[in-house]
Amino acid sequence: MTHTQNEDQASAEAAVTHLLAESLLMIRYLTASDGDQPVSDKRRQEQVHALADLCHNLPAWLDPTRRDRIHEGIAFMWRTASPNKRRWVRQCWDAIGYDYRWLR
Repeated sequence: MTHTQNEDQASAEAAVTHLLAESLLMIRYLTASDGDQPVSDKRRQEQVHALADLCHNLPAWLDPTRRDRIHEGIAFMWRTASPNKRRWVRQCWDAIGYDYRWLR
């Protein structure tokens, strides 16, 4: 692996890790309870499901036996994501400066 490939690999791993962290934080926020009563809002529930659906395959791509193919996982996630999910992913990646132009 060349220096550029190593940098690209590290960037992809950081992008996946960032998405996972952001989705978990957002899921925690959306499911937070107000006192003893959990928030019961259909829109929030839909958002939680969308985040979980978007990211559920990503942890497997961080496995040491699959990391060298992490771009496949990112590409699959991107291809199967709705426009709203893609918008959220772009916002997350823009926040860390990840170059995702290769997905277009």
